[in-house]
Amino acid sequence: MHPAVQKFNQLPSIGNDLTWQNASETARKKAQCKAVLVRHLLTQEGGLPNAFANLVAEYRGNTAISSLTSAIDSLGRLPGRATVYNWCNAYKENGINGLLPNHKGKAQTKYSWLSRCLELYHSPNSPSFAQVADQLNKEGYKAEHHQVRRFINGLPHELGPQSPYRMGAKLYREKHKDHLLRSTENIKPGVLYNGDGHTLDVYLAHPKTGKPYRAELTAFQDVGSRCIVGWELGYAESTLDTLAAISRAIKVHNNVPAMFYLDNGSGYKNKLMNDDTTGFYAQFEIDVIFAIPGNARVKWIERFFLHMEDRVGKRFSTYCGRDHDDRHKQLILKEAKQGKRNLPTIDEWIAEFKAFLNDYHNSEHPEIKGKTRQQVWDEGIERVPPVEDDFVMLPREKVNIRRGRFRLHQRDYSADYLHQFNGQELIAAYDLHDDSYTKLYKLNGEFLMFANLKTKSHAVPTSRIEQAESKRRIGRLKRLDTKRREVEAQETDTRIIDIKAVEELAAPVEPAIAHQTEVNVFEFDVTPTKPQHEIDLDELLEQPITRKEQSYEL
Repeated sequence: MHPAVQKFNQLPSIGNDLTWQNASETARKKAQCKAVLVRHLLTQEGGLPNAFANLVAEYRGNTAISSLTSAIDSLGRLPGRATVYNWCNAYKENGINGLLPNHKGKAQTKYSWLSRCLELYHSPNSPSFAQVADQLNKEGYKAEHHQVRRFINGLPHELGPQSPYRMGAKLYREKHKDHLLRSTENIKPGVLYNGDGHTLDVYLAHPKTGKPYRAELTAFQDVGSRCIVGWELGYAESTLDTLAAISRAIKVHNNVPAMFYLDNGSGYKNKLMNDDTTGFYAQFEIDVIFAIPGNARVKWIERFFLHMEDRVGKRFSTYCGRDHDDRHKQLILKEAKQGKRNLPTIDEWIAEFKAFLNDYHNSEHPEIKGKTRQQVWDEGIERVPPVEDDFVMLPREKVNIRRGRFRLHQRDYSADYLHQFNGQELIAAYDLHDDSYTKLYKLNGEFLMFANLKTKSHAVPTSRIEQAESKRRIGRLKRLDTKRREVEAQETDTRIIDIKAVEELAAPVEPAIAHQTEVNVFEFDVTPTKPQHEIDLDELLEQPITRKEQSYEL
């Protein structure tokens, strides 16, 4: 059974009488006016008949109290004695609910196709009312278009045209359901950083190939002040870009945050960042909170990316984000491919982004009125500088010491007195741009010594980043070479022979029918050049076999 049908069957029945919860506002007001009269009459001495006669005399003589006069005027006229008696009895039995009007209008017709209509309407392809009505009629039901529309529109919002079954549960939750409102007034600047990666909604010229591509922006935002404390532009979300962005933030602002609020991307949840001993978070003793997957509402930096694209991305003709003109974008990319137009460069985008950041930091804070984001940062920051004065962000890995040296990334390192730690496991911190040295630490983080590169092969680049790029380039060349060989193999006119058919052909046949014999032939490398009656079976059997089969007449 479809979930929508299950919810429809679980809807509470209203019943014959209205209750205070499902009554309209007009019905409630009338019931309250009746209650004013009933309570007055039931509290008078002398019985209900005398109390009602006194009420009629006071109302007609304009001597009744104001609350009674207002109640009677709201009802439109003074009710009769029998009506008032019925009100009093209903009030005694059911309280104020007994004074609600019983008329509910015309009852809705119960059709036999209601459950099937819900199942069809909430199918993944989101059919229209007319399509649902047509399908119901094909299945033997009698349903009109307007009947289907009235039935669906009369259902609760969760089963109507904007139900989660038609627009998706995630989008329905974000657009229509209530969510928690959070305040960051209690978070001081410099304590909590929110980091995330964002693929730019702008096609830029690749710095090496010149072809259009979309760069990846990795940014960290201080939650307390909403300032962007560090960012890096790369090809895709990666650990290196994450390290570069956060290390730049720590070095420039001379502050180590206490907490990170991050998503579950590969750039943040990996061994280099998340290892309990050698990871970046452990190195600086930073607590990490990973966001719930698929819940972008809880990440403050997502609003920054949205605002940034409106102010920066839309300034470029190759913008491809929300509300973009797809035909214009395709025309720009086509002209760029033909050499008629130059795509925006990375430097041009960075210049626009830096100008936007200056305006963004000097704009008003969303929660602290009267102060800009930069003022909140400058006035509230309590810096916690890194331990090392000459701060350089060095990734770390565990290494095993053997014979006074160790091997890291296909490089050998050694140091004086390093043999004293033979057989032990230490932590080596390395520079991504310079492999001439490493720093050695104990597992508890205590610094030991510098270790220098012992041997170097000229085939290995000095920079680990250059080595990674070289490895990626070799991999691309291998894939291209494999594709080239595949294309050449497909275009080669190779054929092989169906063995059984050839054996039958080699058997003696009557000359009158020899030229009419057909056999199934496969592709093989060398096309037979001998006459049909001189085919060498052994020679044909030596030909390479492929999978493609054809019919060939000998």
